Amino acid sequence: MSQESQIKINKRLKQKPEYRDIRKLIFKKSMSLIRKLSENEIVLLRKAGKTAQFSSEDARRTSTIKKNSITLTVTSPHFLDTINYYADNWLRCWFNSLDSKKVDESIKESKDIAGWSAMMKDVFKELWRITKVGGWVAFEVGEVRNGSVRLEEIILPIGEKAGFACQGILINRQQFTKTAHIWGIQNNNHGTNTNRVLLFRKD
Repeated sequence: MSQESQIKINKRLKQKPEYRDIRKLIFKKSMSLIRKLSENEIVLLRKAGKTAQFSSEDARRTSTIKKNSITLTVTSPHFLDTINYYADNWLRCWFNSLDSKKVDESIKESKDIAGWSAMMKDVFKELWRITKVGGWVAFEVGEVRNGSVRLEEIILPIGEKAGFACQGILINRQQFTKTAHIWGIQNNNHGTNTNRVLLFRKD
């Protein structure tokens, strides 16, 4: 929800948001997420944490990642102009010290199919650079424009032209989701809850 929308709701309901201890909430949610981890999983995560790298970069230019160093990439690009990322993610951007307007400007470059395809070509060039021989890319997309555009049909030739071999397309059929309902999508009909995961391999 955008800041403007929340302000309007607050005025309409005559409510004033109460102060929230964000540090405490993050700690509480973090503990909830890890409560079911086994001792072995905790050990593995601690080990991985010593060498893990967190970066916030354009997927077309991941300069901090070495060439031929990645075994598996799991990613999902924005779905053309289906979602208003600026309005929906301003709080996440603020929390992570990202300029939401710059993020929005970058996404606006690819609102049409031609622009989106051009951006994805550059993304796959970078994926090819960082992926090890024998490495994998799981690339999730979906249907947009009321099912008239199937993004997997656009991504498949782009990935293959970059050098990857497509090993298959996984159709993930989910149960009804709140997000799908918001976008007016019927269960397992099209859009967000019948997404496709293209599996590419660098041979």
